[in-house]
Amino acid sequence: MITNKEVLEIIEQVAKDREKSLSLYNEDLTTLPKEIANIANLRSLFLYNNQLTALPAEIGNLINLRSLFLYDNQLTALPAKIGNLINLTQLHLGRNPLTSPPPEIVEQGSQAVLAYLREQL
Repeated sequence: MITNKEVLEIIEQVAKDREKSLSLYNEDLTTLPKEIANIANLRSLFLYNNQLTALPAEIGNLINLRSLFLYDNQLTALPAKIGNLINLTQLHLGRNPLTSPPPEIVEQGSQAVLAYLREQL
């Protein structure tokens, strides 16, 4: 299990190195710090198989993000600001108890989810 301090250190290092990918899967994370938004070049974010119950709204500032892997968490809602991610083409949400967006939207795929979130902005 990784601590919040370690997550912050990883985020700081990835931002400093201008990395384009961040893998924090299988870490039993329950929260994601808002500092995730500091990784301006991020294109792929792997957060699957954790215990995340919510995401910070700041995740919507990762405008270069193309792939977001969130499956196998405990998310019940997504921040509407994810709708700002105009380059996002892969959004993996399976096996989360989502109520917002509703399951019938999630079943329609990434573009339907993004359209729903944009309507919430």
